[in-house]
Amino acid sequence: MKEWYRLMGSVGFFLIMLVALFMYPQPPGSEKELSEHPFQISSAEEQALYDVQEYLYTDGGFFEQVGIEMEKAGYDYSIAAKLYSSNDIRLDIILNNIKEISEPQQQEVLQIFNDMMIKNHIDQQTFTIQVISTNRL
Repeated sequence: MKEWYRLMGSVGFFLIMLVALFMYPQPPGSEKELSEHPFQISSAEEQALYDVQEYLYTDGGFFEQVGIEMEKAGYDYSIAAKLYSSNDIRLDIILNNIKEISEPQQQEVLQIFNDMMIKNHIDQQTFTIQVISTNRL
């Protein structure tokens, strides 16, 4: 019986400590504010990203225009686009069926993109373009 009281006392003590731990107030500032979340963007920036995405992907948009020129040049390709902001768009141009990309091929692809940016009045500093092959993936 003595052991039973000792066990019940230990369990009771544990429960009291557990309740006290959860009831203890945290110091102010220990919780991060939701507004400090690094992935939250303003509604203006969200609208700007939506507009850029619409411009890139719509019928007759930038990527379709680039696609026409890339097909004329004989490239089988795909694009991986990452929109970090309306002023920071990173493109990986993946050339299919090419084991090693030569410097002239890379320059030709970059020139196609640059020409289309000029034609569409797009700031070239907005894009960071990397030409890679499927071999490198």
